[in-house]
Amino acid sequence: MERKWFKGDTHLHTINSDGLLTKGQLVEACKNEELDFMIITDHNCNSVKESYYDGDMLVIQGQEITGDNGHVNIWGVTVPEEPPYKLDTREDYENIIEKCRKAGATVSLNHPFCSMCGFRFDIDDLYCDCVEVWNTIQHTDNMINRTWWVNQLLNGKRIAAVGGSDFHKEYVPGIKLLIASPTTFVLAEENTPESILRAMREGRSVITNSPKSTMIELTCGDAVIGDTVKFEKGIYVNISITKLMPLHTVIVYNNEKPIYTYKSGAKYTDCYCFSCEVEEKGFVRVEITYEYKGTLKKLYHTVEKKILGSKNNSLPPFIRAFTNPIWFE
Repeated sequence: MERKWFKGDTHLHTINSDGLLTKGQLVEACKNEELDFMIITDHNCNSVKESYYDGDMLVIQGQEITGDNGHVNIWGVTVPEEPPYKLDTREDYENIIEKCRKAGATVSLNHPFCSMCGFRFDIDDLYCDCVEVWNTIQHTDNMINRTWWVNQLLNGKRIAAVGGSDFHKEYVPGIKLLIASPTTFVLAEENTPESILRAMREGRSVITNSPKSTMIELTCGDAVIGDTVKFEKGIYVNISITKLMPLHTVIVYNNEKPIYTYKSGAKYTDCYCFSCEVEEKGFVRVEITYEYKGTLKKLYHTVEKKILGSKNNSLPPFIRAFTNPIWFE
């Protein structure tokens, strides 16, 4: 079956935990963003007993297992244990994750290096299918998540990256700024819970700023993100970027090495397409970055520290959109 792109938000909260919208209100808000799917992940609560459709909108069952030592999203099944959960040690997390895994869940580690509610123990080798690299609006902690994820890839671990808005409430009345910011575009066979979650586990996702923002397609012949290709000299990847913003930088990585870099001009580019040669075995991925300057940079850093609790002393370049890899063996 031919794969298609489906756009969704993987991390959302309702009044059943600590959000301010009812489930119905949240579904309508996601419909207004023209999403194809959403995952409701209330803290330690099964707000959705089983996945369902509301019109064309797929609402996937989920829960955010939440403890002082870290947060884990469980998608697609009911957590096979009743709260309150014992989450005092890493072993406690391993035990409940294993129960969810055996029940058929897709497991994602949430905002692992968040300044306010990141993991308080080493997450290397902690089981997960996915990691939430991009949580809520872009900020410095996400770039730390990104570095950890890339290091896992460099060590041969095929952990898929996802993004989620972690929406709880409207910060500006009447404007749902955080829903689908970011948006996870999933390349799946159909818009069903099984197909969407399988595609996310396989690394067939692109994470971008919003449903109507910059989008990247990365292919190698008939291969797409998440696929494995036989490496040989003279093999090329093809990249197609839509809605490329002014003064944004496109970087194609072959493992940790940039093999192609392009900075857009002062004007918006509707479509930018190119190819580049893969230099070595491993993986290829694409990211698009931008950087705040001057007064705006200082202002954003101040807001980041005040609202998001960032403890970082500087503001790095941020990601506008990025892909999971194609693998070369």
